[in-house]
Amino acid sequence: MTAQQQAFKVYYSSLTDVELLKIAANKRSFLDVAQEALANELRGRSLAPSEPSQSADNRTAESHSNALGRMARKARGWFSRER
Repeated sequence: MTAQQQAFKVYYSSLTDVELLKIAANKRSFLDVAQEALANELRGRSLAPSEPSQSADNRTAESHSNALGRMARKARGWFSRER
């Protein structure tokens, strides 16, 4: 076990069940080593994190695509003014 794996294991083991489930909701943004340690700790405690709803994922994707669209339109405007 690497030092990083050990550090995550110790950290996750120090959390309450509620704290662990709360951070598990954001596990997709974690490093692989952190996700693995989190999954092991959850399994060891027989806890199952709730997955975000599909509609929440869709809202996030839509807001990102809208923001990207606005940025693209703004950039096109900058370049078209330079001519």
